[in-house]
Amino acid sequence: MDIHELSVRRDGVFTTREALDCGVSESAIARRMASGAWTEVAHGVHLVAGHPRGARAQARIAVLSVHKNAVLGGAAAAWWLGLCSEEPRKHLVFTQTRGRARRSSATAVSRYRELDDEDVVVRDGLRTTAADLTVLEASLVLGLSFMDSALLSGRVTPETLADVHARYPKRHGAGKASAYLRLIGDGARSEAERLTVRILRAAGISGWVANLPACGYVIDFAFPDRKVAVEIDGFAYHRDAAAFQRDRTKRNALMRNGWHVLNYTWADLVDRPDQVAAEIAAALRSSSARSA
Repeated sequence: MDIHELSVRRDGVFTTREALDCGVSESAIARRMASGAWTEVAHGVHLVAGHPRGARAQARIAVLSVHKNAVLGGAAAAWWLGLCSEEPRKHLVFTQTRGRARRSSATAVSRYRELDDEDVVVRDGLRTTAADLTVLEASLVLGLSFMDSALLSGRVTPETLADVHARYPKRHGAGKASAYLRLIGDGARSEAERLTVRILRAAGISGWVANLPACGYVIDFAFPDRKVAVEIDGFAYHRDAAAFQRDRTKRNALMRNGWHVLNYTWADLVDRPDQVAAEIAAALRSSSARSA
């Protein structure tokens, strides 16, 4: 492969070593840098003039600036693998070489970790963590809803997530990931209720009744004086079409009978408790104003 083909395939980014391997001499590299045809964007990492320094190029620069065998991880790897759509601002980069890794890119956050071969993949010429490890790492930043979405896509399963979690029990963020896996594994109704109660009490919201029968159904958390119902939905990957339809039928029945219905997911309770409390409080104020 010549250097032109390599640069096209790699978003205009490559290392000095790769250029040499493509047959470009050191003097030719120096001439291209002097002419502005190539820019050294990190130590030993070049960007061809005319190629935008977009998200893909920056991800490559971040990884190559740390080490030739470094691995992209976390939310940045999730984006690279198509598991999420938000372009990363920072790039978690794993280096498997002991000692202080160089960090020539301002967006690279380097962390030493020895990775099993099965947990590293190459996508479009860039080394990244495989899907399961990526989901575990990215969920620490993107939240439980991201893990739920990844499970729903079928790219990972609770079993494969648990397996990779067990391979790195002492890694950064392992405790939070373990808590997420416990919730994903059983999604215990009682735990959802306890979590909702803690959110309501912390916000000073009172007047609720848990598991109130109404309209032929049971409302998870009801404010009967205000006719505000709070329903806690399960994880998306657990739900099938029948369960979805049952919840919609329940919601419609309550609304026909004058209830204001708020639906929240496990991820809302875990990742956005303040938002949940604020929305419930707002619904209660609105209901009070209407009845005044």
